[in-house]
Amino acid sequence: MSEDRARILNMLAAGKISADEAEGLLDALESRKPTASTPAASVIKGDPTPLLSALPKYLYVNVDGTEGEKVDVKIPLALVRSGLKLTSLIPPQAMDEITQQMADKGMSIDFSNLKPEDIDELIEALREMEINIDGKDGEKVRVRCA
Repeated sequence: MSEDRARILNMLAAGKISADEAEGLLDALESRKPTASTPAASVIKGDPTPLLSALPKYLYVNVDGTEGEKVDVKIPLALVRSGLKLTSLIPPQAMDEITQQMADKGMSIDFSNLKPEDIDELIEALREMEINIDGKDGEKVRVRCA
């Protein structure tokens, strides 16, 4: 049994994480392929022992068109954190208008209630996200975080 797997099971046995959290961590361990360039480890629920790699740093969007067009976009997730900090500069009336406009478009996000720890949780969830679209005409779109 690997050291990380044993650590997850020990945290579960000690009640530091739930069974669902342990399952997610074990799935993440199985799906990850270790490399020499694996980033620094993150801390899970106050456990000072490194377990999994750090939060993703980039959002990648790759598009391959049917006529040879190729678009590769690499977006630093630090922009998300910076954007959150900038929202504190928006006047409350404008923030209410933004929230209303987002709701009108079907996105119920209240930016006035977002906190930095919410963004870290979102970015952690992005670690598992991958979207692959193969169009009927041969175009391909891939969205992932790493």
